[in-house]
Amino acid sequence: MKFVSIFFLSFCILVQSAQAQTLTPSLKVNSVNPKVVNWLKSNLSSTGLPFSFQIPENKRKEAYLKMEDSFSVTGIVERMIVGEGTSIYDIAVWQIVLTMLGGKENLERAFSPVNIYWQGQLGELYNIRAGFSGQPFVYNPHYPGAVTSNLKKFGKRGFVFRILNANGKYRTEDPLDGKTESDGFPNSARIHWEDWKPIAGENAWVVISALQLFHKKYYQGDGTYQKSSKAIELSLAKEIARAGLFLQARNGGIRMAPLGTYYYLIDIDETLSMGKITQQLDDYAKKVSEGEVKRSEKKRYIKDKAYLEHHIWYYEEISSENNLSWYAALRMLYDITGKKIYKMGMRDIESYMKSVWNPKENYFYQGAHFVNGKWQSNTKHFATDVQNWAIIVLGPKKLDQWFGVGTAYKIWRATKRISGVVNKEGDILGVGFSREKERISIEWTAGAIFALRALVNYYQESHPSWAKQAERDIKTMRNAMETYKIVVSESEESYSYSSRRDWIPFGWFSHDPEVLSLVSSAWIVLVDTNFNPFYFPK
Repeated sequence: MKFVSIFFLSFCILVQSAQAQTLTPSLKVNSVNPKVVNWLKSNLSSTGLPFSFQIPENKRKEAYLKMEDSFSVTGIVERMIVGEGTSIYDIAVWQIVLTMLGGKENLERAFSPVNIYWQGQLGELYNIRAGFSGQPFVYNPHYPGAVTSNLKKFGKRGFVFRILNANGKYRTEDPLDGKTESDGFPNSARIHWEDWKPIAGENAWVVISALQLFHKKYYQGDGTYQKSSKAIELSLAKEIARAGLFLQARNGGIRMAPLGTYYYLIDIDETLSMGKITQQLDDYAKKVSEGEVKRSEKKRYIKDKAYLEHHIWYYEEISSENNLSWYAALRMLYDITGKKIYKMGMRDIESYMKSVWNPKENYFYQGAHFVNGKWQSNTKHFATDVQNWAIIVLGPKKLDQWFGVGTAYKIWRATKRISGVVNKEGDILGVGFSREKERISIEWTAGAIFALRALVNYYQESHPSWAKQAERDIKTMRNAMETYKIVVSESEESYSYSSRRDWIPFGWFSHDPEVLSLVSSAWIVLVDTNFNPFYFPK
């Protein structure tokens, strides 16, 4: 059985075509495909924010029909996110690409999301910051009012909601057929935006992207920055980090989200088909709409069982991937400010990461959950991105110091064995999301390439055979990614998110090739320019 989140799934979904069977000629590092950059700059909403996805017009109906039937609640929500949604993580990677490219226009575009987050509003979404006011989000029960959503209290506000309507709309429609109402839709039959989750990992990337922009604009090249105490980029990063540190648990990990973050849990039989899973989700949604689960309980602060069941799960969950993102974000803040609080936060995250190490199989567990008064590692699902980012963020040297010589390389070997997709010759073409051999994630494969580059740099003298194999894996995976490139027009190209649509055990779906991906395309640009987003450029 597995637990899945119902309406507010992180549909960080996406796309691309079948596995590559042959390798294209080697692609040069430090080169930029201008057609991909053109697409990144053109896939914009009316607010100037980029859309996370795009579907060619002649493929839209076909793609939307794959997202369940017309009146499926989960289908409507997913289609809305694909049609006009944007993930703040996707935006962050896009911002980093524009920051890297530089120039007045690119830097202005990269700054636009920073300014929107700082103002805290986006069109009809009058408040996109989560704190202790209105419906309360509590980052630390001992100090419930310490983090606010009051937009006037600068410096004390909470996280940004992870997925936004890029056009700034609250009331919207089903992209499949334009309907504006649906029975059983949560809170109201009138179709409206339904994802209000302040998730830690996505907010770490808000910090990372803001600080990359700050570094680009104010770094003087000698380890110092221009006088910029009022720079919104730095102010936003400090504010978001303050909220994140309030979520740091005793085991050192930063919790996934504050109390009050909405999460329905449903037992799902893993042997069920996708259609049956969706039916169970919709049946549960109908019970909610009919009052079998009291909506008034949403407004209470930890007073009854229903509130605890539906509003505490994220607070009692720690994601290893989220913490690796925060480790990089806090390191950047420490590098800029020299404040010990950020160094202490990094130290505590290191303690957490050591606690979720699996020495038998040489990989990190996906996360931990608070059960019966203690934190227990999540052992069920292997998370590919955690392994890649551990190598990139913590570094091979630290990993080998912690767990023994060769640990970093062993992590990659485990990842390759568990989630690597190979061709008939045994060459690795990419990696999937978890334990799988038939699906490729373009985004997570890009992370694997950066991890392998770290291995090459670290082991090339002490273990040259390891470095040589890592170099080969880089080459075959990057070449295979061209299978997932889609020509949008004569001047634009884009990449997909994954090779096929299916359920991902961490709470969302991947998609078939016709859906284009902002984050995949941005990561490929970073790969091709060898710009590591977790570190400031030297």
